[in-house]
This record gives sequence, structure tokens and C-alpha cells, in this order.
Amino acid sequence: MGLRGKLAAEIEIKSSAEAYFKRLKDELHHLPDAASNVHGVEVHEGDFKTHGSIKSWTYTLDGRTEVFKERFEIDEKNMSVSMVAVDGHILQRYKSYKLIYKVIPKTGNEPPAVRVTLDYEKHKETDADPHKEMEFMISMMKDIDKHLLGQ
Repeated sequence: MGLRGKLAAEIEIKSSAEAYFKRLKDELHHLPDAASNVHGVEVHEGDFKTHGSIKSWTYTLDGRTEVFKERFEIDEKNMSVSMVAVDGHILQRYKSYKLIYKVIPKTGNEPPAVRVTLDYEKHKETDADPHKEMEFMISMMKDIDKHLLGQ
């Protein structure tokens, strides 16, 4: 097994794909209202919805408060946003770390969904894969959907 890895998960959502994508690209600063394990966000460069903006998120993972500083990337055409780690606790565990959220619109009888992909590189072979981080992302995606539905 190599140092580079990728994890992916997909969840069905009840809110519309358009509303979910709007929340991800324009309104993610509402995340602390939706997810109890996300405590706050601070903008360092740009704003909350501009491609290339730099933000720091404070959250709790595995009982520890951590910070994730990221560069925000938007792909309108493919309804996806990415967060590339530029600093924070995650880079102590991984050499590189990129989250990609892709919203998948409803097609035929298939409901809308959100796919999260974690692209990462470990510092050394014996480092753990980011399964806890992926569980955190799945939980957060579900919280966003509930929040959009007013639950």
C-alpha cells in the first residue's frame, strides 16, 4: 500500500441538489448552526464564497478540538466544492489532504446525493488512513441536509 490514498462515500439527500450546492458554495458559514461538532469559522483571505478564499474551521474530532485551515475551490459546472488543507491539525497527520464535495442532482427515480472524496498523502506507511475524518464528513453532510429541511 502506498502513501497516497483516496476514500469516498455517497449519501442520499432529501433537500434539493440546488439548495445543497448553494449551501456548500455560498453559505457554508452556517455550518456551525447545523453541525454540533463544528464550532466556528474564520476568513483569512477572501470571503465565504469566493474561489481561492482561505478559512480556518474549528471542530471536534474524536474528543479533541482541532483547526483545519483550507483553501476553498468551486466548480460550478460539476456542482462541487473542494477544501485543500493549507495548515492545521490535519497536516500533522497527513502530508496533503483535500476534501471534495460533489452534489449529484436527481436523475429519473434516483434521489439527489452528495459524494465526499478524501484525497490524502500519509507521512509514512504506518500512518492510519483517515477513516475517522471520513465519518466526521458523512455526519456533517447529513447535518447540512437536516438543517436545509428545517429539522
